Formats: sequence, C-alpha cells, structure tokens
Amino acid sequence: MEDNALTITSFVVRFIHSGPPENAPLRGSVLNVQTNEEHHFLHWQEALEFIGRYVKLDSDELRVTNDE
Repeated sequence: MEDNALTITSFVVRFIHSGPPENAPLRGSVLNVQTNEEHHFLHWQEALEFIGRYVKLDSDELRVTNDE
C-alpha cells in the first residue's frame, strides 16, 4: 500500500541586523517548529543546509547566488 500521508514541516527564520542593512553581514537563526531544534547561521547557505535535513531541496533551491 502506498503512503500518501501529507507531511508538513515548518520553519521560522529570524534575521539579525547589528547595524545599517547595507553594512551588516547576514546572520540569524532558523527554527524547526516540529522538533524545536534551532540553528544559528552566519551565511544563508548554512540555513538551507539545516532545512535540507528535514525537507528534500533540489540543487536549484540549494544554490546561493550574489543576485539574492
């Protein structure tokens, strides 16, 4: 029998600015709501890697460019 159960995984992403946005490095935290596990990051790629532990992300979604 095929399992068609809906799986929901939720995240809260917080960005922290320590100065004017144009001068502040990107940093923050991402929280997995279901597990209450939180991961602090200095680079967006780290947040994506944390999320990727719970949600299958394809290579385009994992790729970080300077345009973003």
